[in-house]
Amino acid sequence: SSRTVGVSTAPVAAAGGETRFGPGVPVGPPAAPAWPQSGAGVRSRSVWRRVVSVLSTLLTVVLLVAVGLFLWQRLSPLEIEGVTVAVVEPAGTRCDVTVEVAATVRTNGNAGTIRYQWLRSGSPPGALVSERVGRGQRSVSLPLKWSFTGVGTARETATVNIVEPSVTQAGTEVRYACRRR
Repeated sequence: SSRTVGVSTAPVAAAGGETRFGPGVPVGPPAAPAWPQSGAGVRSRSVWRRVVSVLSTLLTVVLLVAVGLFLWQRLSPLEIEGVTVAVVEPAGTRCDVTVEVAATVRTNGNAGTIRYQWLRSGSPPGALVSERVGRGQRSVSLPLKWSFTGVGTARETATVNIVEPSVTQAGTEVRYACRRR
């Protein structure tokens, strides 16, 4: 009779009612897994993953909205919201003076160029002038210096004619009165 040393041939009961025996079947119960298999650990990890996923999605949406607003502001054109013209330094009763007139242009705050010319009653139209407007600049001053000489009185009109970005006009009356004795 032959005999095998170190091998158990006793039957071992396995889960599900099976009985196993023979070489390679462990003698004792199966070893515990190397890591714990608790349901609480799995559940907390999935909650943590959901929180991270929601926060990641919110951050992505906020960044996309911020980039969209930034591009929308950068790409929108300059618009004129209003124009007023006023005499900054009237002539009064002085003779041979230069009167300062200024047009104040209110914009939407976007960058662009304003092209304009001054129209003075009794004079040919002035040259077209360009004024650069920076982003965030909501008010632009367009100056005119108008010289008067000699004795007498005058009631003239200074009109700013904006041709770009949109056609707009505004004007004011300019008075000159020189009475030398």
